[in-house]
Amino acid sequence: MKITSAKFIKGIVGDDSILAGDIPQIAFIGRSNVGKSSLINAITNSKISRTSSFPGRTQEINIFLVNDSFYLVDLPGYGFAR
Repeated sequence: MKITSAKFIKGIVGDDSILAGDIPQIAFIGRSNVGKSSLINAITNSKISRTSSFPGRTQEINIFLVNDSFYLVDLPGYGFAR
């Protein structure tokens, strides 16, 4: 699949109606500082997701709409991977 558009929709904390919608979601989960946000940037070929060299910077659920057809969901990390 060729990704032609990707845009940040919103960051959420807790429950939100966007998570219960009909649009498919692909979630990225893992330890802090393993490259979840960097992977989203690589997949979309953009700098849409903020990255940092410090663990734990993603503190909310970030939702990105790709090709107006599905969401990429960047979840906060857990723990710290050294």
